[in-house]
Amino acid sequence: MTQMLPLEIDAHDLHHIHAEKRSAAYVDVRMPWEVAQAPAGDSVNIPLNVLPQNLDRLPRDVDHLVIICAHGHRSMMATQWLRQNGFATAQSLMGGMASWRRFEEMAA
Repeated sequence: MTQMLPLEIDAHDLHHIHAEKRSAAYVDVRMPWEVAQAPAGDSVNIPLNVLPQNLDRLPRDVDHLVIICAHGHRSMMATQWLRQNGFATAQSLMGGMASWRRFEEMAA
């Protein structure tokens, strides 16, 4: 039996997943105007309010389905909902894009 992933993942652990080329997909639940101001790399943008109608756009065969928003609140709501609806690998990026930007600044 596979151990359940934590609901949240921090920027440091996310960096390791990416660096180790582990199977991961990224879903940005911010509004399109927010994404335009600060894109989240190779993520797919599905705003939180339309997430239930877009489950067919989410991969089910990844080790980590990382959910991203601005500060981690919307991504946590999305992650909890996704977990209840069969996406066991969904994880919220703790602190959202704000924490990712701080991590990148510190790593530079």
